[in-house]
Amino acid sequence: MKKPLVYEVTLDIGAELAPEFDTWLADHVHAMLALPGFTDARILSPENLDTASGSPATARRVVQYTLAGRAELDRYFAEHAPRMRADGVTRFGDKLKTSRRVLDVDQSLAGVPALPGLVLMPETERCRNCGTPLNGKFCAECGQRNHSAVSTIREITEDFAGTHFGFDTKFIHSIVPLLFRPGFLTREYCIGRQERYIKPFRLYLFSSVVFFFLAAFMWSPPITSGKTQNLSPQAKAEISVADREATRAQLNKALEEIKAKPGEDEAEKHFAEAIVMDQLAKLDQAATASTKSGAAAAATVTAPAAASKRHTTASYNYNGGDIDIDLPSDYKPKDAAESSFIDKLTRIKDNQDQFKHQLYQNLPKMMLLFMPLIAMFLKLLYIGSKRLFTEHFVFTLHYHAFVFVVMLAVMLIGFGARHIIWLEPLKREAGTVAGWYVAIYLFLALRFFYRQSWFMTSVKFFMLFISYCMAAGITFAAAVALTAAEI
Repeated sequence: MKKPLVYEVTLDIGAELAPEFDTWLADHVHAMLALPGFTDARILSPENLDTASGSPATARRVVQYTLAGRAELDRYFAEHAPRMRADGVTRFGDKLKTSRRVLDVDQSLAGVPALPGLVLMPETERCRNCGTPLNGKFCAECGQRNHSAVSTIREITEDFAGTHFGFDTKFIHSIVPLLFRPGFLTREYCIGRQERYIKPFRLYLFSSVVFFFLAAFMWSPPITSGKTQNLSPQAKAEISVADREATRAQLNKALEEIKAKPGEDEAEKHFAEAIVMDQLAKLDQAATASTKSGAAAAATVTAPAAASKRHTTASYNYNGGDIDIDLPSDYKPKDAAESSFIDKLTRIKDNQDQFKHQLYQNLPKMMLLFMPLIAMFLKLLYIGSKRLFTEHFVFTLHYHAFVFVVMLAVMLIGFGARHIIWLEPLKREAGTVAGWYVAIYLFLALRFFYRQSWFMTSVKFFMLFISYCMAAGITFAAAVALTAAEI
């Protein structure tokens, strides 16, 4: 059993400073009582000042702190004493004289009334990190949650999700207004109601991380690691034909299984057959298109020469995601800049899968450029509103978090339609509905947050659409340039 002790501090101060000193001392004692190990304290004023240690012009105060034990006092000396002592020295300088002693409590008598000036600190639960008395679920001093010494698995999981993805109980309260109340979260944040919902950047980060993580499995094309990209056009065509025939065989097998299932509802069977027949028709169309001229489309791109304003022409065909760049065999670059550009095009051609994969990986990074651009355009459009750039940026974060959630829903429907037949009609309409909803949502968010007339909101909505296209072009060009530099 630990033995309590008394830590006594004697303080002498000039009589003229006594009123100011007493006010400071009361606050200082309360600060001491907030430290771990201090249970109570009393401030005493001696009646007769010992002339051997002071003068009539000196006021003396004696403070007695009760601590739980020697370990708590040693911790105070090691961690807090220099800071607490410096407070008085900074305030009163050499006008304050102090002395200290430690008294052991040999016997504690119950029923003895408290001495005059006794300051009692009620026994309350304290923060395990800093020792501050707790008055809620979180420490007011360091912010640590009030929990047991060893966290449970649930607490660890919630803490990890909240720290890295912004997912906590606030997410449930944030997702409904994010999806169905345009501009509401931004307005709540800007008028000071910030703790009710997830912070804007955390909400955006969580939605974007989940979207790009799942899209990497559902949308991104498979990486062939050079297995086909360096083959001749004839070899690629043979592989494409083999893939089509394998797919056709799978579809025909599925059609036979549907027809052979007994006891199925006839309407449902006809619907499933129609879906498979539609896929076969699309496969036939793709096979027919691939035999015409050996290409689906052709275009021309020009590569500017840096010094001489001369141009070199390269044609490319898009066939299943492959980019063909053709240059005359005897073509010679006009200068070093053009030579470097052509080398970069050739490297991209030879590493197409790597280029497309790296481009996809760079898109989340480029969003960090895209978001401030949109916020800047909003600042220019609403320059008369006298809103801070931060408010426009928060609006942008909330809107794009909403867009990621909607795109995630569309992507999940499309992925689910591959395995669940009745989702196929929903998949065909999901993209169109989501596109209209995203546009209408933006218009209503502008109207609700910026509080302008319907006419002015309409005008600025179309201006923002143009700005949006410009920002998307700049961002995509930066992503392509960054990816090209990394290849």
